[in-house]
Amino acid sequence: MPTSTEIINALIGAWKIARRDPTALGHFEFSADAFWRSFAAFIFAIPFYLVFITAEWRMIGEADVTITNTLSGYAAIEFLSYIAFWVLFPVSMIFVCRALNLSQNFAPFITVYNWSSVLVAVLLAPPYVLYSFGVASIETAAFLVLLVFITALLYRWQIAVTVFATTPAIAAAVVAFELALGFVINMIASSFLGVGPQ
Repeated sequence: MPTSTEIINALIGAWKIARRDPTALGHFEFSADAFWRSFAAFIFAIPFYLVFITAEWRMIGEADVTITNTLSGYAAIEFLSYIAFWVLFPVSMIFVCRALNLSQNFAPFITVYNWSSVLVAVLLAPPYVLYSFGVASIETAAFLVLLVFITALLYRWQIAVTVFATTPAIAAAVVAFELALGFVINMIASSFLGVGPQ
């Protein structure tokens, strides 16, 4: 497990990348052990995932759709899809990096990507929290989630540009692959969720 100092430094570095601070990468440790420790970021993201899942369940109930799953079944499938992405993305990025001649920075990219996922989860939380407390309507929450999603994509693009030290186009290709993988996983998960129009 990473130390508290490593966690704090990594999150500071993730925030500085968002601000395009040239000193951002200096906050990360890029050893082989640090690469594996960065996957502990998933643990810190779990509470946010639970907020997303429960809020989305309530949104489905409020929208004009039906669902045959129970809340526990829905939560289990969604949570497994999150785990699947955390496993499949770094594995598949090995081949993406080879294809784009980025292999030399594969481990640093995954290290930064993992820790930045906590920041993205924090960014996504407010719309769901506002909806859960009745402050935001489902339409408002969905719009805010869309805005945050676009912001997160731009942030991921900035991470790719910074860590890979590559062109904007290559960084965009990395983000596009991330989107495609997430779409495929979500499509597979949706087939088990039993969600459909009324």
